[in-house]
Amino acid sequence: MQRRTLASRGFSFIEVMVAAAVIAVFAALVVPGLANATRPMGEPVKQMLDADLRRARTESMVRGEAVVVVAARDGSGWWLAPAHEPATKIDGTYRGFGRGGLGAMKGATLFVKGDQEGDGDYRVFAEFDTLGSRDEGVPSIELRDRDGKTVESWTLPAGRTRLASNR
Repeated sequence: MQRRTLASRGFSFIEVMVAAAVIAVFAALVVPGLANATRPMGEPVKQMLDADLRRARTESMVRGEAVVVVAARDGSGWWLAPAHEPATKIDGTYRGFGRGGLGAMKGATLFVKGDQEGDGDYRVFAEFDTLGSRDEGVPSIELRDRDGKTVESWTLPAGRTRLASNR
C-alpha cells in the first residue's frame, strides 16, 4: 500500500473554486477603485511647461529672433511661436490636452492671465529675446480639470523660466 503525502496529492476541484472565488471577491473590491483613480495632473503639466519655457529660451538664441510662449484662449493647450507671428506654431511645440504626453488629461484646460494679450484665439504669456532673456511680465497660470475645478495654479516670476506654485 502506497502512502500519499500532502505535497504529492494536488488540489481538488473544490479547493480551486474556493481560491477563484476569493480572488474574484478581491478583484470586485479593488478594481473599481483603481479604474476611477486618476494621476495628479498638476506636476506633469508644470514639468512640461517648465521644459517648454526653457526650450523657448534656447529657440530664441538659436534662431536669432524673439520667441514667445502662447496659450490657447480656450485653455486647450499651448505652443511656442516667433514673436512676430504668435499664431504660427514652431514645429513640434504644440501641447494639447488629450494629445501626446497630455493624452490622459483630456478635457483639462490651462488658463493664463497676464499683461500681454493676443489678437485672436491665443494669449502670449512669455517672451524671450535673441539673447534668451525673458520679459518682465508675471503671468498667473491655472490648470483646471474637465469639470472646471482648479487643480493647480502657478505664477511665472519676471525674467524666469520656472513656474512658482501658488499653494
